[in-house]
Amino acid sequence: MELRQLRYFVRIVELGSMGRAALDLNMVQSALSQQISRLEGELSTRLLQRTAKGA
Repeated sequence: MELRQLRYFVRIVELGSMGRAALDLNMVQSALSQQISRLEGELSTRLLQRTAKGA
């Protein structure tokens, strides 16, 4: 687990969307999604409920 992954997670929750968080963090959504998936894997739990309307 890396501190940046936790920061990414917090930003997604604050903005309510992985797409908006990716824009805010100046990264592509697929890279952000990959980081969150790694974090979820390390914690062995799903952190976000992904929907068409946001996370």
